[in-house]
Amino acid sequence: MNEIIMTSLDEKIYHEKLDSGLNVYVYKSKGFSKKGAYFFTKYGSSINDFKPINEDKIVSFPKGIAHFLEHKLFESEDNEKVFDKFKKYGARVNAYTSHFVTNYYFSTNDNFFECLSTLIDFVWNPYFTDENVEKEKGIINQEINMTNDDVERFMFEEMFSLALVNNPNKYRTIGDKKNVSKITKEDLYRCYNTFYHPSNMFLVVYGDVDVKKTFDLIKEKQNKKKFSLNYDVKIKKTNEPCEVNTKYKNIKRNVTNPKVCICYKIIVPSVDGEEKFKKRLFMNLLMDMKFGNTTSFEKDLVKDKITKTGVLFSCSYFDNIVLLFFQADVINKDEFINRINKRLTENNFDKNIFELNKKACLSSTIRSFDNPSGIANIIESNIINYGKIINNVYDIYKNYEFDKFVSEFIELNFDNSSILYVD
Repeated sequence: MNEIIMTSLDEKIYHEKLDSGLNVYVYKSKGFSKKGAYFFTKYGSSINDFKPINEDKIVSFPKGIAHFLEHKLFESEDNEKVFDKFKKYGARVNAYTSHFVTNYYFSTNDNFFECLSTLIDFVWNPYFTDENVEKEKGIINQEINMTNDDVERFMFEEMFSLALVNNPNKYRTIGDKKNVSKITKEDLYRCYNTFYHPSNMFLVVYGDVDVKKTFDLIKEKQNKKKFSLNYDVKIKKTNEPCEVNTKYKNIKRNVTNPKVCICYKIIVPSVDGEEKFKKRLFMNLLMDMKFGNTTSFEKDLVKDKITKTGVLFSCSYFDNIVLLFFQADVINKDEFINRINKRLTENNFDKNIFELNKKACLSSTIRSFDNPSGIANIIESNIINYGKIINNVYDIYKNYEFDKFVSEFIELNFDNSSILYVD
């Protein structure tokens, strides 16, 4: 076991890579009653074309199968529902699938080790049958219908397919009914055996827990399982052009007010680790300085009768691709598009505003250590995005200079964008 020291923050995370290849991280937060664990596999909806473990050729699996697999792991051979097992311990359990990972997690105030044991047991003991797979298809199709009725979510997911050409993140995490209908029990086992190998997984524990006892329990669980010694998975690579897939799309939905979503597609240099963290720091500062709560941008749009309410904005990152999203209920669609474009592209930064936003970001990072489950999310984000825990965040923020920020902005190209209009 080793300690990862978060420099200048007086915090540490315990880490050990087990014999099976599983990486375990424990953040001990004294004085907190809430405890929990996140069990991740580096397998999400963007991974559909790959060489299954112990096979020779790349296979194309149905879109949405990672999410389907997440659902099916809550089946157990003893017929006792996983949710009921946690409920009797007074705990809450759930899971989610993103583009990059699938996460199974619980939180509790009591019976922590019983819950941790149960979490590992159900994730590492799949039970798929022809019958329960067919039954799940109807449940997934109902979920697809619900997400289609959620206009904001539909728009956000639709923008990926408008902006991306070849990148597999263009597909919806949940899949579609045509692909879901193709999923078989055999498909699920091939995907499970490939990506739920300990070498492709990591476990994050948080709360006021006994660190040694926690590691001992996880090792005990590991030693009861046999895992393949060979873990070599080849995932199909794609090349993504600078241009967007579709520049403009108009769709009809049952909405009270017309809605617009703009997505700017930006290609940035490919970097890893700490350098990638710095790139995201730059992009987060850029969005906050242009559109954040300290600006009058949103209020001006409402005052000038361009939008009904404020603007939702966010960033998504895929390899060397950055997608910037802006969404609002609009009164004047064309003027909203013009205002966003003008605001985003103008180079008129104030150094004092930059320093204030930088301090605000750093303060938010420091405050996150008051929320143990939030630290678990930070660990997950670091491992998936940067391949390691960035433990010198404070120094990176402190040393990030205004001139560097401006020079990075000048390098950006905002010429490629997609627009989705819903009326």
